Amino acid sequence: MRQKNRKIMAAGMAAVTLCTSLVSTPVYAAEASVSVDESMYVNLDYYGSVDKVNVVKGVSLNGLTSFTDYGNYLDVTNMTNNTTPEIGDGKVIWNLPADTKGYFYYKGAIDKDTVTLPWTMDVSYKLNGVPTDAEKLAGASGLVEVHVTAKPNDAARDYDKNNMLLVVAMLVDMSKCYSVEAEGAQTQSLGSQTAIMYTALPGEDGDYTIRIGSDKFETSGVIMAMVPGTVKDLEHIVDLKDAKDTWKGAGDQLYDSMDQLAASLESMRSGVNELKQGLNEAENARGIISGSKDEILDSNDQALASLNALSEQLGTIIPYIQTAKDASEVAHGSLTDVVNTLGNMQEPLRKLDTSLRGLKSSSGSASVSVDDVVSAVQQIKKLDTQLQKSIVDFIKNLASSQASMEDAIADYYDVEAGDADEQALAEAAAGADTSAGHAGLLNAQELIGILKQKEKALRQVASSSNALVSDTSNMLDDVSNVARYLAQTTDQMDYLIEDTKALKDSLDVYYPDLQSALDDSKELVNRTTDALNNSTNSLTLVQNTVRASSDSLDAAAKDSIKGSLNVLNKSLNVLDSTSSMRKAGRTMKDTMDNEWSDLEDDTNFLNMDPSAEKVSFTSDENAEPNTLQIIMRTEEISVDDDAELLDAETEKAAVNPLQRMWNMLVQMWKAIVEIFKNR
Repeated sequence: MRQKNRKIMAAGMAAVTLCTSLVSTPVYAAEASVSVDESMYVNLDYYGSVDKVNVVKGVSLNGLTSFTDYGNYLDVTNMTNNTTPEIGDGKVIWNLPADTKGYFYYKGAIDKDTVTLPWTMDVSYKLNGVPTDAEKLAGASGLVEVHVTAKPNDAARDYDKNNMLLVVAMLVDMSKCYSVEAEGAQTQSLGSQTAIMYTALPGEDGDYTIRIGSDKFETSGVIMAMVPGTVKDLEHIVDLKDAKDTWKGAGDQLYDSMDQLAASLESMRSGVNELKQGLNEAENARGIISGSKDEILDSNDQALASLNALSEQLGTIIPYIQTAKDASEVAHGSLTDVVNTLGNMQEPLRKLDTSLRGLKSSSGSASVSVDDVVSAVQQIKKLDTQLQKSIVDFIKNLASSQASMEDAIADYYDVEAGDADEQALAEAAAGADTSAGHAGLLNAQELIGILKQKEKALRQVASSSNALVSDTSNMLDDVSNVARYLAQTTDQMDYLIEDTKALKDSLDVYYPDLQSALDDSKELVNRTTDALNNSTNSLTLVQNTVRASSDSLDAAAKDSIKGSLNVLNKSLNVLDSTSSMRKAGRTMKDTMDNEWSDLEDDTNFLNMDPSAEKVSFTSDENAEPNTLQIIMRTEEISVDDDAELLDAETEKAAVNPLQRMWNMLVQMWKAIVEIFKNR
């Protein structure tokens, strides 16, 4: 339907253009010059091949009688009077009589091989569906099919390719035919005549089929007209092409932007789904929070109570910190006193250490003397043993003289008693002297008794001496140990005093920091207490606010989440339609692109420029013609060989060229005009 409508529209423009060009008014320039209407008449054979080409030029003299036409003609015929032109060097010079006025017509035959038409035509025939030569169709009975194809000729001039419209037409005498079929054509009946017309835009392929049912087939041929699109309204084609280029560029950008936007929207699907899932989870969380709201508020109350208790407890610590500060001051003073006392003890302890060391040395010397005493006692015991033996021997020799006895006794006492018991020995000697004096001579029994008493006394002395020596030795050992341990103790006491002094020096260094730390701790506790009190007040306010607004907040959150989920669901619906929208946009763009592409590829319609300068058929050196048209006709098919030929070059001599052309096309143009008049 689109193709059909486009062809109908093009047919209308072509028909109006063609009719207008035939009666166009000459254009007068500022300087007088001739204006020319050029018509090329092309005779085709039955099958559309070029047979002969003539160019008829109608010249509006505009008061002039002399002009030059450029072109290579095979023959030039004056169709107005008997004036003969000057021909040569690719030009024709006309010098007309002075009384020549109005229009001047002449015809020039040109070499068909030098003519390049905008379309090449091909015509074929069938009879009852069977391909048939045209020569055999004259008077044929049955269904005759005439197939015309028009191929754009890329070798044609640019002006012709881009501006020439094609009209393909046939006139059918329905009094001699019983059916006409022309699919896609504009047909119009006028009396017994039926006009069939096809059109093609510049550069467009044409493929036309006309089927005529007849008992005796005849046709004057297929008529093709090519005319430039110079109708006033066609001037908008240039604007249309510019608008098309602008629209396509902007449309492509818009489509790319919308396609990118749609793609971005589609890419949001996963994010929207995640957001929806997040809101569902938020709704679940809201439900959990709402269910635990009372427990949370109760727990917050307990936390606030704990903070209050902590604040109160911190307040009770402050006096203890002050007590610790005071105690540290007292301890520092007491330690100072201890250090001073120990300092005073250091010198006496050192003197004591010196005395103890002397005592230790003296006890060592006394121990040596005791050892000497022990040795002397041992010697006495030995001598006592020897004495006992001598006494026994002496008793046996009792007969010795009294003097020897006395000497022996005296020696005994001198040796045995010694310094140990001088008083006892003296008393014994005195007794001996007394006894000797009184008795003169002691008997042996008395002497033994006396000696035993002496022995007993000596044994007691030895025993006492041993005990004394043992006790003295033990005492000296203890004194030595005491002196050693006291010396060690005084050394340690001296070290202790030095360490205590060092400790005090260290405490003196850190004591100010300790005092500052205690002061800062006190301040910290004060500030912490204030902060806890303020925080407790603030949290209490928040707690009360939350408790008062919790129901409203819960309802608002619930409604917000519900509304957001609703929006997201609708957004997903929008995203679902985005894919369809992108596909539809793609289809629309492809359709428009294809249509423009088809229009540009299949035709040169958008290249039409009604304001473009027209180019003469015969030479580019000629001035721009006023009008141009190409009229072609295939050879007629007729059973009467003597019938009048309706071609461009054979006409009665008395008829001028314009009338001759008009006689050939009059029936067709009347039908065309009537078609559009009655629409």
